[in-house]
Amino acid sequence: MQQPTFVKHVSILITFMLVPAVVFSQVNKLNGTSVTSAGAPGAFLRTGVGTRALSMGGAFTAVASGPSAAYWNPAALDRSNHAGLELMNVNLPFDRTANYFGGAFPIGGLFTLGVSWIGLKIDGIEGRTGNTLQPDFFFSSRQDAFFLSFGKTLTYNLAIGASVKLIRNDLHSDVATGLGFDAGVTFQVHDRLALGLVAQDIGTDYRWDNGLTEEVPMTLRLGTAFELYDGVTFAADVNKTEGASPTFHVGAELRPVRTLPIRVGLDHDRFTGGAGFAFSVSRHMLELSYGYSTDRIVNDDIHRVSLVFSFGAKKSPRYSTPGNTYSGSRSAQNNEMKYASAKPKVQVTARVLNVRSGPGTRYLRIVQVRRGETFILMEKKKVWWKIRLSDGRTGWLHSKYVRLLEE
Repeated sequence: MQQPTFVKHVSILITFMLVPAVVFSQVNKLNGTSVTSAGAPGAFLRTGVGTRALSMGGAFTAVASGPSAAYWNPAALDRSNHAGLELMNVNLPFDRTANYFGGAFPIGGLFTLGVSWIGLKIDGIEGRTGNTLQPDFFFSSRQDAFFLSFGKTLTYNLAIGASVKLIRNDLHSDVATGLGFDAGVTFQVHDRLALGLVAQDIGTDYRWDNGLTEEVPMTLRLGTAFELYDGVTFAADVNKTEGASPTFHVGAELRPVRTLPIRVGLDHDRFTGGAGFAFSVSRHMLELSYGYSTDRIVNDDIHRVSLVFSFGAKKSPRYSTPGNTYSGSRSAQNNEMKYASAKPKVQVTARVLNVRSGPGTRYLRIVQVRRGETFILMEKKKVWWKIRLSDGRTGWLHSKYVRLLEE
């Protein structure tokens, strides 16, 4: 009985992996040349952020979640119910240092706000006042981008998002500033297949203090993500930057143990890989990730390490059942367990499902729950069922995307 389901999943996976590849090859034929965008203005904005994403070859448009979603796809910011912080620092060849810091903060179930910073510093640049073998002086270059982003879930399968970013470039004694915009959308085709589309650097340019203006080329990214089984995710992206050939990215994340993810990918023509380790800190979660890739300029090895801190993502160990958490006195816990055993339970079958304040899509989203989570069923009102959340609140979800465990 399992064979047809397996064949179906593999067929979907093959189709999902081939679509971006066909798009990539056809655009390359039309383009006729292979051109890189590395020398175009704002190149540091196109290198990517986050060890998890870069370990998967940059195939992250439809996978994105957490703080780094502000860069990869701001629509995906709203996937998480918890506030989070992410930090990455990388030393690159030629005295280059790349930094990233991001934060994601859900705002009352309405949307998720993201703030982030990307920085690239180059030290030891040789300066000459004439045609000499030896430099007359050394100077540094620094490029920074500050993002303010939001993500909003519109329906159970559609989300939108956008970013505004302030860019600054310091080159010796010259300074340039600019303003840019990103926009993204995610669409959950079904519980295991997602699509993502992002436009980066819409109308973005640098304006130097000497009057020169440089336009940052816009980048379009189309991505797909397929969860073959729980803990096994495949992803593929096609990127197209103005004036450059498209690039193709594939990646996979496997979680043989939930707290030990393994990642591999192909960043166009470069192998990538990495692993992570997640552990609890009180009621929070901390994930330490390592990633490997090679530098595009000199092909040297690059080793990345990042930290992701998720606030309140760990359920209390004092009393925990799937989807339900409670801490208090022993008598209160006993009463709670009696109450739980007297009520039927439902389990979420959709990958991501909205819980709303009332029985209908017109009501505000309280929180999002994920496949496998279990909740106590409180009430039924046609296709809308009321559940009790782990923090004691109640909310409504659509019965199509849950299954009844017991009456």
